[in-house]
Amino acid sequence: MRNYTIFLLLIIFFSSCKDAKEGKGTIELKESASSNLEVDHLNIWVKNPNIAKERLINIGFTSVPDSLSAVHEGQGTAGKYFNFLNGYLELIFVYDKNELDENIQKNKNLDFIKRADFGKNGALPFSIALKMKNYNPEKIPFEKVRYHQDWMDDNANIYAARNSKKLLQEPSIFIVYPEIESDSFENMSELSIIPDDYAFARDFYKHPNGAEKITNIIITSTDLDLKTKTIKAVNAITNLTVKNGQEHLMELYFDNHIQGKTFDLRPEIPLIINL
Repeated sequence: MRNYTIFLLLIIFFSSCKDAKEGKGTIELKESASSNLEVDHLNIWVKNPNIAKERLINIGFTSVPDSLSAVHEGQGTAGKYFNFLNGYLELIFVYDKNELDENIQKNKNLDFIKRADFGKNGALPFSIALKMKNYNPEKIPFEKVRYHQDWMDDNANIYAARNSKKLLQEPSIFIVYPEIESDSFENMSELSIIPDDYAFARDFYKHPNGAEKITNIIITSTDLDLKTKTIKAVNAITNLTVKNGQEHLMELYFDNHIQGKTFDLRPEIPLIINL
């Protein structure tokens, strides 16, 4: 059982089947190359976080209360969160422009400012946070940039793909270290392992629309080079597809689309939800 003190710190301090076929309410997942990487969580950059949050609540999702979603210390951003049994979705936004600028002066290879300015520069407003099954930064399969903040342990780092600042049509990719990986549960019954001291957190996984697990992720970008090391690595992940298309769009499938319902949240969020 994971340390749930860390679980809460993550909420407070750090907030992000190939070629899916739809048929009779299910998603058929194709086999993909084995990968040491898994999706930990997803980020969508937004300009109007309250409106974006309400769009998701209105279709039956439960959000983590804003009181538990403090700013990302030292980064100048904040997030609004939606937890699922195998990860979470974060709506990330600029909270303090001065702090954001100061952070980039210290971490010049990071893409936060460029991603946050997606409305003007056409950057893909999506981030994919990954975790490694056998964590070893030396085995990350693409060029990386080390990122450290004061709230992290001394020897703990997040590693971002170097491409994320150079190639803005790629998703922003970063790998979290084990202590801040999102918690994963096989089913709703397993929420009982969350200690009673943090029992309130169990409710964050219970959505009126019935969503439990993210089972397929499709991200569409424009003018995307599918042959870069970063894109090849993420496209080797079983339930993740990054592809070219006519617009920036994220499509999330929950529980293999068992309900057969679809919600298009554009234009407020470039997101389609399939329940």
